[in-house]
Amino acid sequence: MSRKAKVIAGLAALILVAGGVAYAVVGLGGASPEVEVATAERADLAVTVTASGRVESGVRADVFPPTAAIVANVFVDDGQRVEAGTVLARLETEPLELQAEQARAGVIQAESQLALLEKQRPSSAELQAARAATDAAWRQYQAALTGVGAVDQQAPSASDRAAAVAAVTAAYNAYITARDAYDALKAAYDIMPTPSLEATLTQAGIAKDQAYAGYLQAKAARDKIDAYDSSAPRAQAQAGADQAYAGYLAARAQQQRLETTNLSAEQRAAQAAVDQAREALVLAQDNLGKSALTAPIGGVVLFNAIGTPGADGQPSKVSAGAAIAPQAAPFTVVDMGALRFVAEVDEVDVGAIAPGMPVSVNLDAFPRDSFESTVTQILSAATLTPTGGTVFPVHVDLSMIEQRLLIGMKGDAQIEVDSVPEAVTVPIEALFDEGGTSYVYVVTGQDTLKRTPVELGTLTETRIQVRSGLNAGDVVALTGPVELSDGLQIRPKK
Repeated sequence: MSRKAKVIAGLAALILVAGGVAYAVVGLGGASPEVEVATAERADLAVTVTASGRVESGVRADVFPPTAAIVANVFVDDGQRVEAGTVLARLETEPLELQAEQARAGVIQAESQLALLEKQRPSSAELQAARAATDAAWRQYQAALTGVGAVDQQAPSASDRAAAVAAVTAAYNAYITARDAYDALKAAYDIMPTPSLEATLTQAGIAKDQAYAGYLQAKAARDKIDAYDSSAPRAQAQAGADQAYAGYLAARAQQQRLETTNLSAEQRAAQAAVDQAREALVLAQDNLGKSALTAPIGGVVLFNAIGTPGADGQPSKVSAGAAIAPQAAPFTVVDMGALRFVAEVDEVDVGAIAPGMPVSVNLDAFPRDSFESTVTQILSAATLTPTGGTVFPVHVDLSMIEQRLLIGMKGDAQIEVDSVPEAVTVPIEALFDEGGTSYVYVVTGQDTLKRTPVELGTLTETRIQVRSGLNAGDVVALTGPVELSDGLQIRPKK
């Protein structure tokens, strides 16, 4: 059933109820009954679709561990705002280092096996050069990885930042204390200058200047830490490592091209074992290099549930000593500057909606505010409501809203799908229908009702367009406890 049909059906039911109540009211006799009235207005009639929904983030990034591991430290709090590259947690490196050592031992063993087979036949100078080039490229790649690790070690830690902030606070408080002491001595000396007080004032001035210099020094140290950005040198070091690894693959490809026509099946299998062992070492070293879980974007970090709920029924969150796996992200970083309202539009109405349409969003948390925006996207896949209805998510941009919005806030969206300019409209409570004929009761100058047939146009949830039969400024009676009829004398309710 369409919304228009639902509204008309609801009005019909309301009229029947009103008629029953009116029987008792009119039967009392006496003065003219009091009736609510409204004035027909000429204005642009906005046709809207209303849908409930909630605030969500349009940009979010999950942070996954590289492998199954144990969390050693967590450096942020749930809901804390972080910058891109902020270290959220660090994994215990001992198991990862052991995996890397085991993989390195596997490489040595596979290379020894291959070398043993190689001794069984003579090798040409070209083949030796290709193998030497492969080994050199491999060593260069290992050195490049060491350089990446060195850059990471140079970055200031969270404790370094906290210590710098604490040092600035302490230095500033010391300066304020020294300044206040100097100001007090200065005021006393201005009232009664004495030689002894002058000497004390001089010392206090020196102490104040030293305290201020200490504050500037602490602030400079903190500013240096805050300004440190390891993204460029790390990206450069990582690019070098990637280039070195590409060089190794190229050298290895050249070696394989020379060897495939000469190696026996046993030798090719040994070489494949070497390649597999080296790939395992690359993976282990990569996992070790990713032991620090960092924020990929700036925003608010959210702790996701890991494992089964505890005895109190609350979901487990990541903490020091917790076991995590690459299948589940312990953290999600949400960009609070890219919020959107996701309205669940009924399938009956979604066909009338298009991107760019104006939207007015009203949130339960801000009942007096209305946020104006536009439709940005209509998802193609439908979802089911808890009652079994079919809705389509419609995205409304809220990134430009200055109000402090939070993810999960609920509300309603009024989507303007059409507009009828200069329409004569009345409240839907003024509409009556009998035998397929629509009419209203116009209040004449003598406060007498005149049943007037009307031709209807566009219907909204609150008002209806009257194409003919009514003019702007006409006063009409509204449905209420009094049964209306043609010629009925009333008292318009103020």
